[in-house]
Amino acid sequence: MNEYVWLKFFHILIAIIALGTSAGLGIVMEFYGDHPVHGLFVLRAVKRLVAFVVIPGYLLMVVTGLWLTHDAWSFTFRWIQTALVLWVLGAVAFAGSLVLLNKQIELFEASGPTSTSYKRVSLLGRFFGGASGLIILIIVYLMVAKPSLSW
Repeated sequence: MNEYVWLKFFHILIAIIALGTSAGLGIVMEFYGDHPVHGLFVLRAVKRLVAFVVIPGYLLMVVTGLWLTHDAWSFTFRWIQTALVLWVLGAVAFAGSLVLLNKQIELFEASGPTSTSYKRVSLLGRFFGGASGLIILIIVYLMVAKPSLSW
C-alpha cells in the first residue's frame, strides 16, 4: 500500500475511535450524568476521556485530513472548504460543551444534580454537545459523498 492509503487508513481509524468515544460519552452522560450516587464519577470520567481520547483524536483527524487533502485533493473543492468551516464551528461548540462540563462538575459537587442551576447547565451542555454531533454528522457526509457544492 502506498503512503496515501496508509494515511487514509489511520485517518479513518482515528475518526472511528474519536467519534465513537465522543458519541458514547454523550450517551453515558445522558443516562448516568445526573445519577445522585454515580453522576460525579461519570462526569469526571467523561472529562478524562475527552482530554485523553477525544481531543487528541479530533486534532489528529484534522491533521491527517489536511495531509490527505494536500496529497490527493485540492483545497478549492467546496466540500473540503465547507468541512473545514464546519470543523471550526464544531470546535467552538465542543469547547462550549467542555466549559459546561466543568461547570456541571462544580455544580454537582456544590449543590447536587437536582438543583436548578445544575439542570440548566446540563441542558445547555446537551445543546452544545448535540450541535457538535450534528456538525460531525454533516462533516462525515461531506467526506463520504464529496458532493459538488455550488454557490
